[in-house]
Amino acid sequence: MSEALRILGLADLHDSIERLDGLEDIRCDIIAFCGDLHNGSPGERARPAAMALARLGPPVLIVPGNMDHRDTIYPLWEEAGFILLHQSTFRYKGYSFLGLGGMVSLDPRRLADPNRFYHRDEEVYAILEKAYLKVSDARCKIVIVHQPPRGAQDLLYNGERSGSLGLRRFIEDYQPDLVLCGHIHEDRGECRIGSTLVINVGELRQGYGAVIGLAEKMRDGRMADENITVDWI
Repeated sequence: MSEALRILGLADLHDSIERLDGLEDIRCDIIAFCGDLHNGSPGERARPAAMALARLGPPVLIVPGNMDHRDTIYPLWEEAGFILLHQSTFRYKGYSFLGLGGMVSLDPRRLADPNRFYHRDEEVYAILEKAYLKVSDARCKIVIVHQPPRGAQDLLYNGERSGSLGLRRFIEDYQPDLVLCGHIHEDRGECRIGSTLVINVGELRQGYGAVIGLAEKMRDGRMADENITVDWI
């Protein structure tokens, strides 16, 4: 049986560190940061945001966004003590987390950039499936990604859908309990894909985030709907 858990879900700070002020007063067990902590900032320019996030106190699970560069995040996020969940898994209080950072791109120039987290949509399913199988025994499974799934909190201002098809297929096939994402600033909110709750936590640069509460009670081997609460920041 998993213990109750409170997750502070954040994304898309884009180095606007003043938006972290006051978050230390929010009671949570763990922070899930869904990418774009930085805004393409190199080295020392990115350091203030990373260290300010670390100073909030709780463990930080994080995936990179499309604006977090490889040559910046690997030394810096390790120094900050973050748990990098990109293509990886993590277990905490009986819960299992798996993650994938970056975003899908059809542009071969972006895909060829070794310093950016871009990938092909057909790669997404295989990466997440491999991670999921490592934690398939867990009672509650939580996915942290940057880009939303197609058709779920991924609506752009122009009316187009911009989520990942591979992520959508993965959710439909494996039905994790919870998916946390960001990236699409204009479609903050929550919805369901089957029994999976998908939450776009919103753009922290604008002051948005969410506190997700998970109770310990399960129903038929899954987290019951009434035992997941979302409080919007």
